[in-house]
Amino acid sequence: MESQYNPQKIELKWQAHWEQENTFAAVDGEGEKYYLLEMFPYPSGKIHMGHVRNYSIGDVVARYQRMRGRNVLHPMGWDAFGMPAENAAIERKVHPAAWTRDNIESMRQQLKRMGFSYDWSRELATCDPSYYRWEQLFFLQMYEKGLVYKKKSSVNWCEHCQTVLANEQVEAGLCWRCSQEVETRELSQWFFRITDYAEELLAGCDNLPGWPERVTTMQKNWIGKSTGANIVFPLVGSDKTITVFTTRQDTLYGATFMSLAPEHPLGSELVEETGQKAEVEAFIRRRRQAQQD
Repeated sequence: MESQYNPQKIELKWQAHWEQENTFAAVDGEGEKYYLLEMFPYPSGKIHMGHVRNYSIGDVVARYQRMRGRNVLHPMGWDAFGMPAENAAIERKVHPAAWTRDNIESMRQQLKRMGFSYDWSRELATCDPSYYRWEQLFFLQMYEKGLVYKKKSSVNWCEHCQTVLANEQVEAGLCWRCSQEVETRELSQWFFRITDYAEELLAGCDNLPGWPERVTTMQKNWIGKSTGANIVFPLVGSDKTITVFTTRQDTLYGATFMSLAPEHPLGSELVEETGQKAEVEAFIRRRRQAQQD
C-alpha cells in the first residue's frame, strides 16, 4: 500500500468501476424511494466553482440517503435550449447543435471526474426532440384548458444578444453577458394562470417538512396572494378605463389623483394631445432605466 493518498490513481480507478458496474443506477427494488434533482446546468463549456459547490451538496445528500438504505434516484441533465447557446455558436462560427453537444460532452466528463454519484443512464438534454416534445404536449393541453394566455408585457431586452433578460441578468443597466445597454420593451408573451392555483400552492407551502422558513416565506411571497378588489375608473372623454387593485376600497372616497407605472401602455397615449409628449416619454425612459439599475 502506498504511504500517501494518490487521488489521480485512486479516484480514476473507482470512478471507472462505478461506471462499469452502474453503481449509482436507480432500479426498482426494495427500500424507500428517494428522488434528488439539482438544478440542471447550462452547457457553457466548463464547470465553475458555483457548479462544484451546488453539486457537491447534492451528492452528499444522495450518498447519505443511500447509507440510510433508501433507493435513490439521482439524475443529471442539461438546460440546453435558448438564444444564449445560439448566439455563442454564431459568434464562434459553428452550428448551435455542435456547440451545445461539445459543451455537454466536456462538462459531463468534468462532473464524472468530480466523482458525483449520478445515474447517467437517465441523462437528458432539453434540446432533444425526445424531451421537448413532451413540453409541447403539456403546453397544448394547458392551452386547451385555458391555463395559458398571451398578452403584452414589459421585458428587459438586449439588442446585441437579441434576447430577453431576467432582472438578475441586468447589472447597472447593462447586459451581464455582453455589457451592452439594456432597454425596456413591450413584447407579446405567453403566461400561465398560476393564480388559479394560489390557494393550493399556499397550502402546500405549509406541508414541506424540513424546509427552512426563509425558503417557504420566499415561495409564499412569489405566489403573492393578496385579498382585495379591482376598482375600474372610466377616463373622461374616452372609452378606456384604468383598473386599480386595492386592499382598502373603503378609502377610495379620499383619492385625489392616480399615478401610472412607467410601463403602463396609457402612459404615452394620454399625452398625445397635451404638447408634453416628448417630456413625458423622456421621463418614462428615465424611470425605466432607474428601475433596471
